[in-house]
Amino acid sequence: MRLATRILLLTVVLLSHSFRIYSQTADARVCTGTRSVFAADGMAGSTYEYILEEPNAGVLTVLHVDTVMVHWGSTHGFYRLGVRETSRAGCISDWVYLSVELTGEGAVFTEPQYFICGSGGVTVDFNKGAFRSYQWIDPAVQAANGHISIPGRYELQTVDFDNCVVSSFIDVVGLPLLQVSLGADTVICTPSFTLRAEGASSNPSDTYYTWSTGESGAMLHQISVFNHDTRKDAEYWVHAELNGCSTSDTIMVLACLDPPENIFVPNTFTPNDDGDNDVWNIHDLIHYPDCIVEVYDRWARRVFQSTRGYTVPWDGRDSRGQYLPVETYYYIINLNNGSLPVSGNISIIR
Repeated sequence: MRLATRILLLTVVLLSHSFRIYSQTADARVCTGTRSVFAADGMAGSTYEYILEEPNAGVLTVLHVDTVMVHWGSTHGFYRLGVRETSRAGCISDWVYLSVELTGEGAVFTEPQYFICGSGGVTVDFNKGAFRSYQWIDPAVQAANGHISIPGRYELQTVDFDNCVVSSFIDVVGLPLLQVSLGADTVICTPSFTLRAEGASSNPSDTYYTWSTGESGAMLHQISVFNHDTRKDAEYWVHAELNGCSTSDTIMVLACLDPPENIFVPNTFTPNDDGDNDVWNIHDLIHYPDCIVEVYDRWARRVFQSTRGYTVPWDGRDSRGQYLPVETYYYIINLNNGSLPVSGNISIIR
């Protein structure tokens, strides 16, 4: 037996208000992300079936024989909730549908996530004009009007012009203070050499570099310099940027100077343990007991520094005691007697 087509009495309870629906064409308007409870009012002893026609509308849960709860999703649009009654005698009614409009907008942030450089902070911005009011749940962020100084996930609660309350979340990621170094000022006595930026990122491909030579790009953590005038001091700089964090460094490449006439500086030696020319002897430095000798590689990294007076000649090893490769290196000899430093090239040969 089939029940005559009739209109079931449905009651829906929404957040702060409730209403009763007497017509198949009656519509409900609910906020995304909220829960609504619907009750069917039919004949005593009846049971009910429910259907939410589109899966992305939300999750439907049967609470009692005549009551269901819908946890609405976040996709705006119109959806239909259906109910059908089966009487105690087994008679089945037609489906009765309720049209439900999902509304309510969350915040749209200007960035998908924000980054804090070192101990700094960041101001989070979003589409404020779309809301009647808004409030950061963290009181410190609310008081600072969206300025965040501690990494973490933050909740922003907005009320739109349909009075829908929606919570949106934004992640603020802390980054270590970006660092970049071109090394110490140095002397390079060749017209071509390489500059390398060290320490900007554990993955240099993530970092964007801009050089004083006009070159720029990701992964450009080193460049080749050509036509350098060895007779003049020159300044080079690099600017590095990663996720909005940036830093710079500068290096001075000093002019090459001829040594005083009473100092002879050999330009090669052969540290191969054959007992012949194994160390870099600069005999004339005996007249300068306060002198300091420094040696740098092509990337301006210091590989050797003497004690005062150069009492122990360089044997071609670095500070860890490892033999350096066959290469041309650059030296600076500070006589520490008021005269200009002495600089030039020294080549290791094996």
